[in-house]
Amino acid sequence: MQTGVGTDTIKAYRCAVLRGMVNDSDDSPIKGVTVTILDHDEFGSTTTRVDGMFDMAVNGGGYLTFDYKKDGYLPVQRQVDAPWEDYVWLPDVVMIPVDSQVTTIDLSSSTEMQVAQGSVVIDDDGTRTATLFFPQGIEASIYNEDGTTTRSISTLNVRLTEYTVGENGPNNMPGQLPANSAYTYAVELSADEATVKVNGKDVMFDQPVVFYVENFLNFPVGIDVPVGYYDRDKG
Repeated sequence: MQTGVGTDTIKAYRCAVLRGMVNDSDDSPIKGVTVTILDHDEFGSTTTRVDGMFDMAVNGGGYLTFDYKKDGYLPVQRQVDAPWEDYVWLPDVVMIPVDSQVTTIDLSSSTEMQVAQGSVVIDDDGTRTATLFFPQGIEASIYNEDGTTTRSISTLNVRLTEYTVGENGPNNMPGQLPANSAYTYAVELSADEATVKVNGKDVMFDQPVVFYVENFLNFPVGIDVPVGYYDRDKG
């Protein structure tokens, strides 16, 4: 059921129904995924059924970005051009759980460098482990639940979850890649303490945190590797 839609929101002459499916990495359907549309609260929300499917009625006539969220899983977004008076299938989505491996970083520690690592990943592309280095004396802050101000914290429980794993990797991605970017490697860097994002940010550091991953794709040594990030607030 689609809930939270105003009585006069959906216009008959513009109505479109968007359909989609959500599976896990084993191709099993995921029930209870909350589906909303970015910046369009007027369309309310729905949840996936036991077969992983959902339907949403919207006003067509432009691009809409769909948000998929479920506790314990990394969120996903997909964009679709919604026509008038028609049905459209969204790309199938695969949602993956947050990495179960967690590293506690003590920001008051006198250790010269603390290291957080995700689980070891092995697939046809090779073996790798996402790694973060936290230098001594680094300070961190996160947003409060109201999202208005930040507060300093002394401990971070860090998780590093790779999206680009196995045959379903392209469907795992947090968003659709732009035309000038090739599917290569994507990882979610998260802290359990940070539950609110503002302008795409959740944890703020006063000095750089270094990310490292093995050259499992065998790029030539010494070349520049382009790096980008996905901003869920902007889709």
